[in-house]
Amino acid sequence: MTQSKLLKKGYADILIGLQYGDEGKARVVDFLAKNYDVIARFNGGANAGHTIETKEGVKVALNQIPSAIFYKDKILYIGSGCVVNIEKLAKEIEKIKNLGINLKNRLKISCQASVVQPHHLLVDAEIGKTVGSTKNGIGPCYADKAFRMYGKRLLNIRLGDLLEDEKKYFENIKNNLVSAAKFYKLKTENPEIQIENLKSAFRLIKGYIETDTLFLQKKVEKGAKVLFEGAQSVMLDVTKGSVPYVTSSSTIAPSAFVGGDLSINYYRKTIGIAKAIMSRVGNGPFASEIGGKKSEEYCMADEGIKYNYEVEKKYNVSDFIKSNDDFKIGIALRILSGEYGTVTKRPRRVGIFDLVQLSYAIKLNGVNDLVINKCDLLNEYSRTKYKKIPLVVAYKLGGEKIDYVPGSSDTYYKVKPEVEYKEGFNYDISKIRKFEKLPKSLKDLAKFIEKFCGCKISGLGVGPKRDQFIKK
Repeated sequence: MTQSKLLKKGYADILIGLQYGDEGKARVVDFLAKNYDVIARFNGGANAGHTIETKEGVKVALNQIPSAIFYKDKILYIGSGCVVNIEKLAKEIEKIKNLGINLKNRLKISCQASVVQPHHLLVDAEIGKTVGSTKNGIGPCYADKAFRMYGKRLLNIRLGDLLEDEKKYFENIKNNLVSAAKFYKLKTENPEIQIENLKSAFRLIKGYIETDTLFLQKKVEKGAKVLFEGAQSVMLDVTKGSVPYVTSSSTIAPSAFVGGDLSINYYRKTIGIAKAIMSRVGNGPFASEIGGKKSEEYCMADEGIKYNYEVEKKYNVSDFIKSNDDFKIGIALRILSGEYGTVTKRPRRVGIFDLVQLSYAIKLNGVNDLVINKCDLLNEYSRTKYKKIPLVVAYKLGGEKIDYVPGSSDTYYKVKPEVEYKEGFNYDISKIRKFEKLPKSLKDLAKFIEKFCGCKISGLGVGPKRDQFIKK
C-alpha cells in the first residue's frame, strides 16, 4: 500500500477569524466540535481569549486550551506553533477542573512549544504598548524563538527542554530574566521567587506534555478528524495583516499545518468566521470604523481605560443610536453588541460590515464555508439615521477603485470606503433556528454577500447564547 493511500484515513479542517478578532470563533468551535475527534491550537498563546458557554449559561474564558472542553471524548491539542505561559496554563487547568471537567488523557501539549519566560512578560509590558499588545509576552517569545541564542545562552526554551533537565533550563530562564532587565533598564521582582513560582506551575502541567512529535499525525493516520482552531484573526497576521499593528504569530489558514504538527496532505476545508458588526482592538487602519479617527482616538485614550464598559453602560443608548453623529452611533452599537475587552473591559473600535476586506480574507485563506455572527444586531440599523444596513462594497485610493487590502498600513489609512445600503429589518430574530424563517431582507443580504465574496454561507449567529445559531 502506498503512502498516499495511508494519508487519506482522517482529515483536518481549519477554523479562522476573518477580521480583527473577537468574531465568535469559540462558540462556532463549540457548535462544531461534536463532528471532530481533536480540537487543536496552532498559533498564539495566552492572548487568545476564547469564551464559551455551558448549556446552563455559565461562561468560561479560555486563553490557551482549545474550545471544546465540554465534550468529554475530545482531545485538546496545543501545537508547537503556540507559545505557552506555564503559570497561566496551570491556573486555566485548575479552573477547568473546578468545573468538574477531567482533562486527563485529553489535553496534549507539544513538547516543541516554546515557553513564555518572565523576561518576555517584562519586555512586552514596556515595549509592546505601541502595537496594542496584550502584555502576555507573546511577541518577545516569538522573537527569541527566531533569535535562538545569545552567545552561549539559550533564548528559546521549549517545554521538552524543561522535561529533559529542569535544573539547567530554569537556571537559563533566570539568567535570561536578569540579562533582559539589565539591557532594557527595567525593574523586576526577585528572580529567585519568579523562578520558584514557575517551577511550581510546571509541575502541574508537565503530565500533559506530549513527547511524541508525531502524536497528531498518528491519530489522523488512524482516522481521527481534526479541527484547527485559529487564535486572533487573519487581518492580524504578522505578515499579511496591517503591519505593525498585528499579532506576533502567523494566523492564516496555511499556518495551521506547520504550527499544528500535521502533514498538509490531510487538509479538507477552511471555515471562516466573521461578524456583521465589526470591531478592532488597538491601533491600526480600520476603513469601516464608525466615527473614524475620533473613534480610534477615543478608544485608545489611556489604552481605553478612561472610557471603559462601566462608563459607557451609563450612556443613553436610545439617544445615541438615533443621533446624527456617527461617533455616538458607534458607541451605541458597541454597547448593544458588548464590544469590550474580555479582561480590560476597554472599548473596541466598531465598524460596519466591510465586504472588500472580507472578500480579501476569504481569497487569501481559501475559505470554503463562511459563518457570520451577530446578525441579530443588524436590526439596530433601523433605528439609526442610515435606516438600512450599510456595507462597504469598494475602496477608493487616490480616486481609483481597488478590490484588495493595501499591503502598507500607511496606504490602508488613506482608502475611502464606498458604502451601499441594503434593506434591513426591525424585529428580534434571536429565537429563529431555521434559515427559511428569517426575514426576507436578511436572506437577500446573505445571498448578496455570497455572490460578492464568492463563498457560501454555512451558518449565522442570531444571538450571543450557545444555541442561538442557524445552520444554513
